[in-house]
Amino acid sequence: MTLLLICIVFALLMGTLVATGGFGEEKETQVTIPQGASTSQIAHILNENDVIFNENLFKIYLRLSNHDPIQAGTYQLKTSSGFGEVMNQLSHAQGPATQAVLVKEGMNVEEIAQVMADYFGITQEEALKRINSEDLLAEEAAKYPELLKAVVNNDQLRYPLEGYLFPATYELTQSDTVESFVDKMLAASETIRQKYSDALKQQSLSWHEILTLASIIEKEASTDEDRKMVSGVFYNRLAENMPLQSDITLNYAHNEHSTYVTIEDTMIDSPYNLYQNTGLGPGPFNNPSESAIQAALNPTPNDYMYFVADLSTGKVYFSKTYEEHDQLVQEYVSPEDAKLQEQ
Repeated sequence: MTLLLICIVFALLMGTLVATGGFGEEKETQVTIPQGASTSQIAHILNENDVIFNENLFKIYLRLSNHDPIQAGTYQLKTSSGFGEVMNQLSHAQGPATQAVLVKEGMNVEEIAQVMADYFGITQEEALKRINSEDLLAEEAAKYPELLKAVVNNDQLRYPLEGYLFPATYELTQSDTVESFVDKMLAASETIRQKYSDALKQQSLSWHEILTLASIIEKEASTDEDRKMVSGVFYNRLAENMPLQSDITLNYAHNEHSTYVTIEDTMIDSPYNLYQNTGLGPGPFNNPSESAIQAALNPTPNDYMYFVADLSTGKVYFSKTYEEHDQLVQEYVSPEDAKLQEQ
């Protein structure tokens, strides 16, 4: 008799929770269910956001009820909801569920391929292969001819779309693919190109060259002010036909990241090595932010030819002569690396 009463009370309680949920004030909250989340993880996320008030009871409900699979994505849910209402929304969302995917500023194509690999559950190698597909490039070049005209049939480029995959946060649905993700980034890149089309007309550089310069600036300075100053230095060096001598370009040429470079590093035979080659090289070294693009388009006029950054603070110091620059290098860069810091 006691067991029967317990079962009746439990059934009534579960019925109440299914129908009405908790007893708190009802309000809307945004909840993200990641791909591959377990039942326990989902219950915890919902409880943390006050959508449900008891994780264990929710998991029991999931085991006992016949419901459709929960879809990964971002949802607008009401707090203190009934279990049935929650499941109805998570498995029958109005419109596709979305998930925010961040492409960080200054990521290169290989790093973006890893972001895609993590999201789509494939290998980085597979993602990279699909990003660099000739068929995809041809399709996107037909869609964005002005944007991509410099990369079509350009055999010097390591990755044709390097520099053109605009860094931002993208909302993806389960129907998205590597190819549709690339298209979203190129669409954003085209929007940026059109936004600065008038500014581009004031420059002697092409859009491809602006993206290339911006990709170097992206890694050489962090503040808008410093980036425009660094841009001015690079324009001065280009005007004098001096190599830009940026470590960023050496890292790309070697396909690795190093805080410091050696004399041997500077000797690599690569068109991307701007210690040995003048100009800007074949193309971008990463996918630059709008801030870096602005700096490349609008450099701060100056008569500096060199700069060095204090790696401990990020502060950038500028100089007009090599002698002045060398003094700054001795002060802010370790002695064994000083002779290489000749930006």
